[in-house]
Amino acid sequence: MGCNKLKALILVAFLTLAPALTRAADKSVGEQVPSEDSVIKDFHSLGLIDGRVDIFRCASPVRDLGTPTTLPSDGDVLLDEAKARIQRLYDLGIRTIICLEDPSRPDGDDATSKSKTKQLKSRIHLESVAAGDAGLNLVFHPMNNAGPDSLENMSDAQVKTWLDATTDDVLKYSRTGGVAFHCSAGHDRTGMVAAYIRIKYEHWPVDQAISEMRRYGHNWPKYSHNGGVSSWQEDHLRAIAKMLEQAAIQPGN
Repeated sequence: MGCNKLKALILVAFLTLAPALTRAADKSVGEQVPSEDSVIKDFHSLGLIDGRVDIFRCASPVRDLGTPTTLPSDGDVLLDEAKARIQRLYDLGIRTIICLEDPSRPDGDDATSKSKTKQLKSRIHLESVAAGDAGLNLVFHPMNNAGPDSLENMSDAQVKTWLDATTDDVLKYSRTGGVAFHCSAGHDRTGMVAAYIRIKYEHWPVDQAISEMRRYGHNWPKYSHNGGVSSWQEDHLRAIAKMLEQAAIQPGN
């Protein structure tokens, strides 16, 4: 068989298998490390951060409860379960929840988008009521993964501003009790905030922080402009890591 014919056969085989390989990669994405708590999904300690050991990441504690069709009230089964989940966080030492979901997210133009937004707002309301009942602070640093004014199309500087504000609050509130920060599944936005803490406060190499981000469930093929090589969240982190390095070597630093 000639060399050119062999190359052509290899190319055809690759193009045939590529969709299956992509689907297989997508299936491998997800939390690869079991939650450290039996009740709260994707619950993980970040270990020793800035002299403290009370910083945690997790999924939304009420994400898997379902979506109330009306605003919850006392005696509502979902609200009772939400209160139990938030009480669980309290019992674990958490005193502040930092939510990365967006309670003011626009409804969108199509029925699917409107339904997702309604579910999101109902879930956030459920968490807010339960947090107030348990005496926990609920602080919002909203961000969306994709769409207008999101991580998908914001500049590196804009994303850094959001990350700085969010992590500043994580550290600030951890001085008076445990802090748990979360998005929806606890994988992408949560993973990005955790990675930034690793880079900024623990001085991890950016590749190490991204590796942990993927291991804890970041879906990089889904949020990618380069065919699944990297996500835009990861691209932001790489650029921001360079910004931090350049700032560190400036005269006077």
